[in-house]
Amino acid sequence: MSQTPMTLSEAELLACQPVVGEGGRVLRAFCPFHGSDHQRSLRITLTTGRFVCFACGVWGYIEEARQRWRETHPRIRKAPQRSHRQAFPRQPPPVSPPATSSAPRPPADLVACLATFQAALPGSRGEAYLQSRGIPLALAQQTGIGYAPPGTWPHRQRDWKWGRLVVPHTTPEGNVVNLYGRAVGPAEQIPKALRHDHLPGEKGYFNTPVLRMGSEPVWVCEGAFDALALLAAGYARVIAIFGVHGWRWEWAREVSQVIFAFDADTTGQHHWRLLARQAALRGKRVVMLPPTAYGGEKDINAAWMAGVLQIDLPPPEGMGPAGPALANDLQDLWEERAAIMEWDGGLARGHAEAAAWQRCQPAPPP
Repeated sequence: MSQTPMTLSEAELLACQPVVGEGGRVLRAFCPFHGSDHQRSLRITLTTGRFVCFACGVWGYIEEARQRWRETHPRIRKAPQRSHRQAFPRQPPPVSPPATSSAPRPPADLVACLATFQAALPGSRGEAYLQSRGIPLALAQQTGIGYAPPGTWPHRQRDWKWGRLVVPHTTPEGNVVNLYGRAVGPAEQIPKALRHDHLPGEKGYFNTPVLRMGSEPVWVCEGAFDALALLAAGYARVIAIFGVHGWRWEWAREVSQVIFAFDADTTGQHHWRLLARQAALRGKRVVMLPPTAYGGEKDINAAWMAGVLQIDLPPPEGMGPAGPALANDLQDLWEERAAIMEWDGGLARGHAEAAAWQRCQPAPPP
């Protein structure tokens, strides 16, 4: 567990979407320190204002609760002038539970904030960090990258002494909806809990407008630096989804072919296969970048930095010219259903294939 206590304001706590638990004694919230948005790993004791994250180990106190505690417990006191029956309060007043758990919105000046960071990038530590990862300054500027010098990152509790490289979250229309900050410096000198930070609120993709541009396959990466490496390698239609759980199918309706280039680890391999299956069921042709493309490195950017990135794409998976794409693990299922409908249902082969394809489609949302 971290030995340095952190603080959170009540406004920052509210942005973490807390819910009341354990009979009203605690709050559980998403952890803002390691960017959690999948489980509420932050536990806040209401009577003391103390919090701890069971995932990253960060601990500390709600800012308002700590201030009240200091006001009622000064370090130096004169001799007590009152009866021995009067005692100092044992603990500060409880933090009031939030009135709502609705998702917070990014700050209203997000676009102006990003513009300031973009202007600060040339000649900064951020530019040097980009160079260390093999990314040219001109390319970073074309994709909206910026740099937040120390003391300027909007999420003050997550500020970093060497600043953060700032990557915009965008929608397919090009709207900026959030900012991602990557702490600048060697990874071994940055605490893991402080390395990555996304501002509270809605999340998008990096380089999202390319989904509406062109017709070539769309490359999908887990992180912005992998996407930047592919852009530097000459691939134009590349996005990053900020983690394997960030994909939105409604943004990819016009995309016909997808190339998944996730990390070459067990988690990345597992999730891109799940996404490939979903893509195939939506009639999209799918290519999964094989682990050999990484040259033994863990991801696209590491392979690019090491000079071992080798992209020799296999043909997209599909079920032939008679129908839309289908991943290999669904080929037998589709053929079996088509055969059953042809023989037992008395359908012509073409109609049986079409009906079987409809059966393979995921159920519409309720």
